[in-house]
Amino acid sequence: MVPTEEPRQAPPGAPDGEVASHDVSFPAVDGTTLAGTLFEPPGPARGGLLVNAGTGIPRRFYGRFAAAAAARGLRTLTFDYRGIGGSAPPSLRGSTVRYRDWGQLDIPAAIDWLAERCDDLPLFALGHSTGGQQIGFAPNVDKVRAALFVTVSTGYWRGMPAPYRYMVLALIMGYIPLATRLLGYAPARKIRWGEDLPAMVAREWCAWCREPDYMAAYFDGTGRKRSLDGRDFGPTYFDRAAFPIRSYYFDDDPISTRPNAPPVLDLYTAADIETRWVAPATLGAKGIGHLGFFRSGTGDPLWAEAIDWLLSHA
Repeated sequence: MVPTEEPRQAPPGAPDGEVASHDVSFPAVDGTTLAGTLFEPPGPARGGLLVNAGTGIPRRFYGRFAAAAAARGLRTLTFDYRGIGGSAPPSLRGSTVRYRDWGQLDIPAAIDWLAERCDDLPLFALGHSTGGQQIGFAPNVDKVRAALFVTVSTGYWRGMPAPYRYMVLALIMGYIPLATRLLGYAPARKIRWGEDLPAMVAREWCAWCREPDYMAAYFDGTGRKRSLDGRDFGPTYFDRAAFPIRSYYFDDDPISTRPNAPPVLDLYTAADIETRWVAPATLGAKGIGHLGFFRSGTGDPLWAEAIDWLLSHA
């Protein structure tokens, strides 16, 4: 749950109109309709790229990066998880959506939908924050050829620097539990922490952030805790992700810190993981943080090398 901004529309270095995009919809595993945007390359596609968003971040935030990837030949899909952006109902009150539904029900459907439109082309994934955590919940994750991770880590509050950790502690122990009980949803937009969230999404995220091993504390058979809704967590498929991963982190990110990164990456036991820690000054930026990779003029100096790395696995 992080602040968002509206992206500009044209990819850097690409002429206006070079990349076509159109809104799409597709069913999740349980039939829930999800909203997406498909970015088409100007020439023959060289592969497909699925962009899995961070918590509470609508798909439009990733538009510039998606257009830049499409300009390089990657048919790119951005989409909104259930309860977010174009996939949200008119009111979040009464919503039964859980945080883990994004990885168990939405991401698998997005993988299949894009794979069907890429024929025999390689399929790649980009996971931002929880989008990299939860792709390991997808039983079809083995359809992915290679993945970029951006600020993928736990959200364990003690792994964050002071005073930021105390703000997060107040959020997960006070603001969100109280707001969800009183309002029936988490009004994150009011405090500039992304889109408003369904109550169970927010409460489950808070529960994970209280644990050093984050979501793994709840995994069936190995977890120490029972899920908030009393139901089994369900199987996970991290060991099926037998592909290369390049994972980007930034020295000024107060969430994805050096203590918080390993517990998630260690779940991907079959993956060949390359970790890149970047100092903002090396890019001529004052700060990058948890979101800046996707912001024009901040993280976009890394876009070309990131897309090159994906294409090297095509």
